[in-house]
Amino acid sequence: MALAGLTERRPALAAIAATGAERWWVWPAALWLVSRLISTAFLAAFAGRQEQSSWTPAGPDLLDYSTMWDAHWYFIVSVSGYPSELPITDDGHVGENAWAFMPVYPMVARLLTAVGLPWEAASVLLSVAASLAFALVAYRLFADIAPGRERFALAIVLLSPTAPVFQLGYAESLFLLLLAGALLAWRLRAWSWLWVLLPVLALTRPGGLAFALALGLWFLIRLSTDRAAFPAAERRMVAGLGAWSALWGFGWLIACTLVTGSATAYVETELSWRSAYIGRQELVPLTPWPIGLEWWFGAWWPLWLVGIVGAAVALLAGPWRRGVALEARLWTIAYLLYLAAVWFPQSSTWRLLMPIFPAAAMLAAVRPGWARAVLLGACIVLQPVWIWFCWHVNGADWTVP
Repeated sequence: MALAGLTERRPALAAIAATGAERWWVWPAALWLVSRLISTAFLAAFAGRQEQSSWTPAGPDLLDYSTMWDAHWYFIVSVSGYPSELPITDDGHVGENAWAFMPVYPMVARLLTAVGLPWEAASVLLSVAASLAFALVAYRLFADIAPGRERFALAIVLLSPTAPVFQLGYAESLFLLLLAGALLAWRLRAWSWLWVLLPVLALTRPGGLAFALALGLWFLIRLSTDRAAFPAAERRMVAGLGAWSALWGFGWLIACTLVTGSATAYVETELSWRSAYIGRQELVPLTPWPIGLEWWFGAWWPLWLVGIVGAAVALLAGPWRRGVALEARLWTIAYLLYLAAVWFPQSSTWRLLMPIFPAAAMLAAVRPGWARAVLLGACIVLQPVWIWFCWHVNGADWTVP
């Protein structure tokens, strides 16, 4: 009954449901498998060439190689939880600590270790399983937000330059699964699912505030352009969900404050990571990008800023946006605004852009066929580039993934 009601309102999902005998899931599952084989081959090749580092011995096995960097912090969280007393550096500031890493991913991985799996296997298995589930949910989402583009859009995401992250000991796979589910629930007006998904999403990776902003923008647009078709009950539901998402967006900051007794503990923890680049500075919204680009490019930073903003505007306002649902575009805008407000640009930026995966539906409008082949080929070729510059440990490496 529920599926019938949803498919009546969503022709694209009706088409998928009607082809149940053809097993709609075969395509996204097959594409996921091919994409994981490609990323695994690249990661294995680099693992065999990895020199000894603080993370691994020389030539580590694939599991050890897949659980470096932040995966070690997730391991610490899974074993020890979070400190009630924050570490203080020699200059009197809060140092790097586990509060920068949210609890859902390491706690789920810990459940897997309880059945006998070592941490490395548990964390990678969780990421791989979540990436498969993400591929299936994202395919359904793409079919709804951009009918006819779902196959190529999913290929862009699963073969993207940062696609190896889908099988590393990071929270991205799980977060993207939750995000895809939340976006699909939004599109289907399955509000009850959002009440459940948004807290879990917000405690997996930062995203609650961006989702609240996207809902708020959608509320205002519908109120101003489609008021008659926006009944009061739905308005109250959307407003409530926006507030709910915002509350959980601040939830981890509140938890950190309650445990440590410091209202600035979470922000100070996050700032400790960027201090290696620019020293200790206060967080002023919308300033990290100018500050960061100036650090990277000197006097040329305004040109880089204009270029980045121009690329985002071209993506979101260009003709390829046509045929892509408003909700997907608003989420992309909201998340980019969130990054613009608080994120310091560095090598992790590429990974932090993964939540705008719905934008792949816009890129999927590219024609003709050779252009599509070039786009996918570039995605695959850039995977080893990302691994080399961001994941592989090269001496005193500061290009964190």
